[in-house]
Amino acid sequence: MTAREALSRLIKGVHADLGDYRTLRELLDAQFEAALKHRTAVISDVAERITQLTAQLEQRRVERLALAKVLLGKKANLTISAVAARLPANVRTAFDQWWQTLEKQVQECKRLNQRNCDLLMNQQEILRRVMQAGGGDTYAPA
Repeated sequence: MTAREALSRLIKGVHADLGDYRTLRELLDAQFEAALKHRTAVISDVAERITQLTAQLEQRRVERLALAKVLLGKKANLTISAVAARLPANVRTAFDQWWQTLEKQVQECKRLNQRNCDLLMNQQEILRRVMQAGGGDTYAPA
């Protein structure tokens, strides 16, 4: 693979990630709404979609690392900054903006994922307490 081909694939991957992180944000919001309303079937469906999407994102991250090795060499410091430094100035500016946007999207999705995790864990804890109240016979037949 030539450096030009590697660079083209890397840029296409970043664009794909930008779209997929927008989708991930939507899914995380849907998951949160479903959790608030205790819609377990929706939660399960959304979780499956999130799992599939994050697998794609991880696959592109691994590919991006391999492409960086093609562009920079195996022993080089493999960073996006090092890759960007090899770009022509007119492309570098756009690439830097895309990358900054991607980093913000990643951080936002991490925050939303933690929010969802906290909600689900709190709901689980409340359910555990309810089930243990009164020695566990709260829902026993009268």
